[in-house]
Amino acid sequence: MTKTKKEYRETQIKSGGKDLLSGGKYMQTPIIETERMILRPITVADAADIFERWTSDERVSKYVKWCTHASVNDTIEWLKHEEESLLSDTSYQWGFTLKDSGYLFGSGGIFSHDDGVFELGYNIMHKYWNQGYTTEAAKAMLDFAVKELKQKEFVAFHAVENPASGAVMRKCGFVYEGNEVHTKFDGVTSYDTKRYRLLIP
Repeated sequence: MTKTKKEYRETQIKSGGKDLLSGGKYMQTPIIETERMILRPITVADAADIFERWTSDERVSKYVKWCTHASVNDTIEWLKHEEESLLSDTSYQWGFTLKDSGYLFGSGGIFSHDDGVFELGYNIMHKYWNQGYTTEAAKAMLDFAVKELKQKEFVAFHAVENPASGAVMRKCGFVYEGNEVHTKFDGVTSYDTKRYRLLIP
């Protein structure tokens, strides 16, 4: 079940402005509100919805590093890793939900490379492509990283076959740098990507 905006705000109030994880630990990933969306942490409790809506969809997975999830168990294992990162100050992952309904339809985040540069990534349900949601979410995540983390440099990649993702990056101020070949997490499948960089003055 997806928590509503009201439920998350109540949780934040009770925990002094932060969400409490099991074991009494406070997560680092904040809830972010945009014009049409609420970006909030994703957990194993979201697995069934996420699997049904996009991790099982080859139209989504063909353009990213992870492979299509064969069962909800694949999504659960991924979300277990994401739950661990909720306590991190170098990795932030959000679920994208519609503000008016709480409907979860995508995810994205930022994470730090060894050199301290943060990488931006995102994926959403095919039904919600080309409606400006990804750009809206990306700008919100970047705004958090710049204002709260004082981050000044970001990179992002998109599959050459997915130029719409490049348009999102350019709308966020990223500049194209060059092409790279990436390998999916299966260690076998490779695909051509374009690399972009954003420098904050």
